[in-house]
Amino acid sequence: MHHAALPDQSAEADRRALLGSLSAVADVSSAVADALDHLGCGAAIGADILPPLRRGQRICGPAVTLRYRRLPGEVAENRDANVGARLGDRDLYATAQQGDVAVFDCPYPADTAVMGAISARWAQLAGLAGCIVGGAVRDSVSIADSGLPVWSSARVPRAARFRFVTESIGEPVRLAGNLVNPGDIVVADDDGICIVPSGAFLDVVKICVEADRIEHELLGILTGSDSIDDLMGKLRQRPLTEFDR
Repeated sequence: MHHAALPDQSAEADRRALLGSLSAVADVSSAVADALDHLGCGAAIGADILPPLRRGQRICGPAVTLRYRRLPGEVAENRDANVGARLGDRDLYATAQQGDVAVFDCPYPADTAVMGAISARWAQLAGLAGCIVGGAVRDSVSIADSGLPVWSSARVPRAARFRFVTESIGEPVRLAGNLVNPGDIVVADDDGICIVPSGAFLDVVKICVEADRIEHELLGILTGSDSIDDLMGKLRQRPLTEFDR
């Protein structure tokens, strides 16, 4: 006998379908940034602020969040007191679902790495789509070689153990000064990162899919034109849309 999906299962299936539609959009962070401008919400962060460790990767997924704070005192003192011996990344990964994006909110300045090769492997085993680190990572070559998509504001060799302690998991955080709530959709590629408020996700996907369709139509006209005059003549024959640029 066929059983209807429970409401939460249906909502999750719908969200995954929307994520799939958004993932198929070309130049996805740029498309999402335009949609966020249109709706007047969310945030876009440039790749100069949070660059990817490896080019050519892109992710779309719900945010799971972790915030660290810096410990007072020296590393030796904290080690003797057993303070900051264990970071919160593994606890975060344990709460994550397949396809989630881990967002790390770290103290300024980004002089202490909160993620390395071992943490990246844990993230992969947990099924995360990727990690956005508003702070530093290390073992950057190993992380890049692992295939886990990671964006971070810095790379340093010094570890956060005995220097940082977990302040919260699953609470709102800041990423480059922008609010990220758990469940917000994180979109990232070579151009940067967009934060889509969960309540605006459906509208963002609709706008992006339609804009992508129109852009492909325009690219087809451009490819099929042999001069600017020919192009302008063809463009005059089609109605303008709000997505034309």
